[in-house]
Amino acid sequence: MFQNFARGPPNSLLQVAIKNNQQPAWYFNDKISMLFLFKEDGKMERGTFLETWRSLPNSKEVSNDIPDIVINNVLETIERLASLNMFFVAKRKKETHQVLYISTKVHNKFPFLIKLTLTLGSPGLKCAIKTPKPDMAALVFEALETLLRS
Repeated sequence: MFQNFARGPPNSLLQVAIKNNQQPAWYFNDKISMLFLFKEDGKMERGTFLETWRSLPNSKEVSNDIPDIVINNVLETIERLASLNMFFVAKRKKETHQVLYISTKVHNKFPFLIKLTLTLGSPGLKCAIKTPKPDMAALVFEALETLLRS
């Protein structure tokens, strides 16, 4: 399989060209969600997650607020994330908030370490992602928001 990377920031647009001997080339564009690119081997043990998080410099962390999402049940959310290869690592309570730590990987073996901060039953959550490829974080935010809104 050949990999052809376009210049510029990563995006979720899949581009396909089909050509045969009888017709000119046909071009198709479609948006593809990162949710379908997460790998089964993205699960991390708590110690590995913590070690990896600490080893990455703060410049590799990207944060984002995801408004209007209400999470009422942490276990249900963890199961939904796991169904698409986003794995629960740990949870802690911080004042009135719940903090969930999630790990995932894509085909190129780059891990995405995710920290979700939420208040049960209240709209909005904060999401921080630490990864060796912070330019990919926007696509993970988009995928996570899509999953949590569904």
